Parts: sequence; structure tokens; C-alpha cells
Amino acid sequence: MRRRDFIKIAFGGLVILGGSLTIYRLLTQQSWQPSLNITSISPAGGSETNLIDLAETRVLVSGLQVPWSIVPVGGGMYIVSERIGRISVIMGNTVREIVSTDVASVGEAGLLGLAIHPEFPSRPYVYAYMSYQDSGDIYNRVVRIRVDTSTWRALSMQTMLDRIPGGYIHNGGRIRFGPDQKLYITTGDASIGSLAQRLDSLAGKILRIEDDGSIPKDNPFYPSPVYSYGHRNPQGIDWHPSQGFMVASEHGPVAHDEINVIIPGGNYGWPHYAGVGRDSRFIDPVIESGTTTWAPSGVSFIKGDLFKQFQGDLLVACLRGERLLRIRFLDTKKAYVAEELLIGAFGRLRDVVIDDDGSILISTSNRDGRGLPSPGDDRIIRIVPR
Repeated sequence: MRRRDFIKIAFGGLVILGGSLTIYRLLTQQSWQPSLNITSISPAGGSETNLIDLAETRVLVSGLQVPWSIVPVGGGMYIVSERIGRISVIMGNTVREIVSTDVASVGEAGLLGLAIHPEFPSRPYVYAYMSYQDSGDIYNRVVRIRVDTSTWRALSMQTMLDRIPGGYIHNGGRIRFGPDQKLYITTGDASIGSLAQRLDSLAGKILRIEDDGSIPKDNPFYPSPVYSYGHRNPQGIDWHPSQGFMVASEHGPVAHDEINVIIPGGNYGWPHYAGVGRDSRFIDPVIESGTTTWAPSGVSFIKGDLFKQFQGDLLVACLRGERLLRIRFLDTKKAYVAEELLIGAFGRLRDVVIDDDGSILISTSNRDGRGLPSPGDDRIIRIVPR
């Protein structure tokens, strides 16, 4: 297995918020296809075409420190967060630091999700979800960073939402703008399960705010930012490209990981149960892992023509499961795992996004304290047609 090598060059004369401009210059452009163990399941028990049979992988960048979120910004460029507190832009064969900020990078906490304003770059805002410590306690906040897109320097940072309960584990952390141009935020239960059921707490929720941090008047519990509740540790959200329904991935306790269809005001059951609970007070997942552990994180629906026959299928990046799931929805109440890709090929997978051209980007999370890092980790990998 050959991987891209890189060298790191620091230019002390170029300063970004007090730090040096860092460029990773890639020396080779090796494309490779690992041997994979693929499982495909269909409702009728028949065979289906596998995405991986039509695709190959290419390492886009190496040497990152727990990349948590990838955001395409157009023109073949991407913004990436690293849990240590660094936000960078990938431009071709270079990675340039936008800002490095102090975060509580302990356990699962740190700099987590990223999003860009729906009108980026005319409104040049990057949103970030980050952990911090106050009097020994860990909290999370959502900030808005104004960026000079000609130099890719951070100009200012403003807090949009604060005092989200956090901890060493169960911080949630995914943020994404929806089709309605509202910002959605996943939060974990901060290891206190009862908080997920409390509407006066921001823990164990999916939250919804305006781009300026104000609360939408059509929120189900206005003036609260709470959109749905009863979540344990949701780490991925996306919307079906044609039908518009929203889904979220959620970590269960040891097993019973979930993919949920999210409705406004919905109660998803935690801590009363995980997986399918058969309790009319709560909303069951559309699909769960059963006794298997996926540890699902980032999710994205396939769109565009590059992998046209898989449009509308959901890709799920799995941490402990060390694979990429492709889930097919029959409707909002029925779904099945159509394919398991890259089993063990890259280790723990944190995020998956669809680029503007329809290619698939995934990030590894092997330096997060739970993985077994290989030389070059952590990496961002592109999946493209052969």
C-alpha cells in the first residue's frame, strides 16, 4: 500500500493571527485501491451493484491531527477542522492555516464541527463548534468566524450560542445549514442522560438557530433553540436531496447505534432506551445497528451524477466500525444497509461529505486516542469513479 508523502514548510514572514502560514506540499499523487471486505444486503435478498466496484480511492492530504469536519467551499477547495483547535483550507496540494484557537482538547472534546454560510463567499463566515473549560467544567459553543477569502486569514470571531453542556465524552458537535438556511447543531448528553429529556438544557439535543445566532420563530419550543430531544450523542446530520427529510446519526451505549429521521419537536427516547423501544412516547430509529457497534459520525446523502445510480443513498462514516455504510431508504420509516465499504482499510472514519462534483470525501480519526494510527494519519481521502 503506497500513500502520499508530504513535507511541511513554515513561512515565518506570513502571519495569521500570530501564527506562521503552514503549507503541506504533496510530493506524489498515488491512487490505490485496497483489498476490501464488502457486505451487501437487499430487501429481497438479491444482489445489487456495489459502489466500491465502480470506484477508487485517492489520498487528498495526510498528516492531520484528528480532522473532524470537511466542508467544500467551491473551486476544488475545502475547509477542515482539527480537534486540536486548528481550522485550515485545502487548496490543491496545499493546506493553509486559517486560524488556530484555544480549545479544551481533552477526551472527545475540542474543535469539532464546521459549516459555511449558505451565501459563502459573498458572506464569508465559517461557523465552528468548539469545547472550552470554565471553572473546571467543559462546555461547548458555536462561533462565527469572518474570513478574508483572498488571504484565507481569520478576521474576527463572534459567539453565536454558548454554555452547551460538555464533557470528556458525549459532546455531539456536528453543525450544518439546512435547506431552510437555518443552522442545525447536534449536542451530546455530556454523560448525564437525564439532560437529554430536559427542555431547559441544551444537552442531548438537535438545536436550530439563525445565521446570526437568533432563534427562529417557528422552532417547536420557541424561544428555545431546541429542535428535537432525547438524543445521546448525535454526530451527523443531512437532508435527503429530493425528498427533503432530515436524518441524524447517533451513538448508542456499546451497541444499538441509530439513524433517525428528525421531525420538529420529536423525542427520540434517550435515556429511556436506545434502538427500537416500542414506546409510543418516543420516536424509533429508521435503522439501528442491533448488537453490532458502528459508532456512526458524519453522514451525507449521495447527490449529483458522478454516482448517479446511488443518488439518495446515505453514506455513514463509522468510528469503531471502521467502515463506510451505504444505507438505502425505502421511505422515512424503512431503510436497510445496502453496502459496507472500506472495512478496516483506513481505520476509524469521522466524516463523509459529497463534493460539488459528486465525488466523496472521507476523513480518518486514528489519532483520537482510540485508533491505531498508521504513518500519514490522519488523512482525507477522495472516492471517485474508476
